[in-house]
Amino acid sequence: MSAPPSPTLSDSELLDSLEEAGFDLASDRDRRIEALQREIKQVRDLKESDNGRVITFNDEKSLIERMSKERYCLLHFFHNDFSRCKIMDQKLSDLAPSHPHTLFLRASVSDVPFLVTKMAVQVLPCVICFVDGRAVDRLIGFEELGDSDHFTSKVLEFRLKQSGVLPSDLSLASNLSSTLVPAKKDDDDYPDDEDRRSGGRARKGKVGIRNGLFNGGDDDDY
Repeated sequence: MSAPPSPTLSDSELLDSLEEAGFDLASDRDRRIEALQREIKQVRDLKESDNGRVITFNDEKSLIERMSKERYCLLHFFHNDFSRCKIMDQKLSDLAPSHPHTLFLRASVSDVPFLVTKMAVQVLPCVICFVDGRAVDRLIGFEELGDSDHFTSKVLEFRLKQSGVLPSDLSLASNLSSTLVPAKKDDDDYPDDEDRRSGGRARKGKVGIRNGLFNGGDDDDY
C-alpha cells in the first residue's frame, strides 16, 4: 500500500490549519519591522553613547553609578607616574572602538580610594572586568601578557575575552532582550572578588599599591 502524498501549500486543509493557528503574515511582518527599528535605534544610541572609547572618571560616586548601568564594562586602575599604565591605556584605547557593547573606563587610584580598597587593588596596572555589575576577572600587571611592554592589542583582546567582558557573538537582538529583561542582581553589586579567590577568606592587613609603591617608588611591577 502506497504512502499518502505529502501535503502542499495548495491543500485547503493545510491553509485552514494555518488560519486556525492564528498565523497572520501581516502581523508577523509588522513585528519584524518593529524589531528592525529597535535594532537601528540601538545602533544609533551606541554611537551617541560613551561606548567605543575609554572614559576617565574622577568622581568615585559617579563612576559606580555609571558602572551599575552597564551589562559589560571594564575598569582600568592607573597611576599617572607608571609607564605601564600608559601602555595599558593605549592598548585599551585601541580595543574600545571594536567593542561598542562594552564600556571601557579608567580611574586614577588617588581618585577612587574606596574602590581600590574594596577591590583589593595592589598591583598596577590593574584591569577589573564586570559583567552584570559583578567583578568576574582581573588582569594584574603584564604577567599574563608575556610579561613584556611590547604585547599587542590582539593579545590583550584575547585575554579579556576569556572573562566574558568582550562578547564576540553578541547580536543586537540578544543585547536588546537583555536590556528589556535585566539580570537579577544582589544588593552588593561590587563584591571583593579576592574573597572568591581565597574561598571566602578576606585579605587582611594594609593594602598597598605595587608597580613601585603607590606613595612613590620604582616604575616596575615585578
